[in-house]
Amino acid sequence: MSKHSRSKTVWRMVLAVVSVLVIVALVAVAPVNRPTWIHADSPMTQRSSVSRTVSPRQLETYCPARMTIADTDAYGDSEYQASNGNIASSVRYTAFGAVFHSSVGFLGADETTSALVLTKDDEGADDDVFIASGTVNDGSQLQNTRLLSASDGTGAASSMMSWATDGDLKGVSAASCVTPALKQSLMVSGTKTGITQQLVVANPSAKATSVNIKVWGSDKAGALALSTGSTLTVGAGKESILNLAAAASEQDALYVTVSSADTPVAAVVRTITMDGLTSKGSDYAVPNNVSAKTLAINGLSEGDDVNLYVYPSQQADVTVSWTDGTGTKNTNQQTLEANRVSVIDLGSVPKSATGLTISATEPVTAAAKVTNDGDGDQADFALVNASVPMNVSAIAVPDHATAQVSVTNTSDDDRTATLTSYNGDGDIVEQSDLTIRAGASTTIELADINDGDVAAVSLADPDQSMVWNIRVSQKDVSDAKLAGVSVIGATDLKEAREQVWSNQNMTIVR
Repeated sequence: MSKHSRSKTVWRMVLAVVSVLVIVALVAVAPVNRPTWIHADSPMTQRSSVSRTVSPRQLETYCPARMTIADTDAYGDSEYQASNGNIASSVRYTAFGAVFHSSVGFLGADETTSALVLTKDDEGADDDVFIASGTVNDGSQLQNTRLLSASDGTGAASSMMSWATDGDLKGVSAASCVTPALKQSLMVSGTKTGITQQLVVANPSAKATSVNIKVWGSDKAGALALSTGSTLTVGAGKESILNLAAAASEQDALYVTVSSADTPVAAVVRTITMDGLTSKGSDYAVPNNVSAKTLAINGLSEGDDVNLYVYPSQQADVTVSWTDGTGTKNTNQQTLEANRVSVIDLGSVPKSATGLTISATEPVTAAAKVTNDGDGDQADFALVNASVPMNVSAIAVPDHATAQVSVTNTSDDDRTATLTSYNGDGDIVEQSDLTIRAGASTTIELADINDGDVAAVSLADPDQSMVWNIRVSQKDVSDAKLAGVSVIGATDLKEAREQVWSNQNMTIVR
């Protein structure tokens, strides 16, 4: 090796030793004097929080399948077999406001295979109302509505109806279509002998979910231990059914909550009542998420028998009053136990009364079972949710239905609201101002408007003082001299808003 080569090797060894010493020194000093640029988990900016209000631009609405009995298997003599009879159905889909597209398909089907698209024939009309009609004979439907913008008065309001003149489902059953949510509450009539209660939970999402079911009864305070278990698994795009009559038997009424762990779900209860072989009616219980100190129930008629169901989470003093065109008349006052459904038998609806108001010292949830008698001991009933005023709301009128609008002014002053009726093409056929006295109620026959061709109705209530619904019947049922009654509640078209917070804090990563 040359002298020059030996010199280069020595210098390389010296540099290597020096480099190692420098690295060791830096490692030893770093924990004590760490540069700020190394603190990746400690941002240079101060911790802050950003809040935004957001509104959904895509809406889903679940419309349940037509009414059906729980067991149609054939056993023994055909004369004594359960039967759906000549059950038929209709459904009306509507969308209001700034709507880009609204279509309907079977639950679980691909959106691209939607069988029905809502349209509007008159593009130049002042109001944007899109309407379509169909049936739910072959299964539940899902309406998907995409919005151009979110605002008050924009949304979907759809409803369905089924009816029969023979079999075990004689009468009329109807329901507003349900918006899926992570938690829903329902007020349900009793589980005594002869009553079938099927809780149907639908999952419109592409992900399966588990739902927890809690039930409060009329016998005692506190949640009931369900004999069938309290958990239900619902597959993606599927429905699952729980027999409430088996899960919580021998109750006069139930308050039910359905909570989903992963995805929003829609819940309804199919209620069917039989007295031996005699049909005593059927109807849907739909979500009743309103709890308030002042509530109203509409859609009553002279001669109806009314049982009121009230659930308070705290002990409450409750006053129930009939309402007619002149105001209110107190009928019942009592103190109700917390976490228990109280059943109040109000008897027959007095002459001229069309509604009820409920005043309580604490927020309560309430519903009524309204029963009407037909020929041959047959009867039918409607399950009517108590509600609160809404600024702007709408109701779709199912095809083949005869309907009556019922409105109650819950305020202490005379109020005026605007009722607008639309035909099957989405055109306005009548618009009128309703002035109702304080605490009074009134009714409007839709048969008197546009020769009965009314597909949807909306109510603009700037003072937010009116509660309303429609009572529906069906001509074939009426002509057969059978009782046929159901009530469809209003859908709130107020813009849905959620508050979202974002925290600038990189110290903890979630």
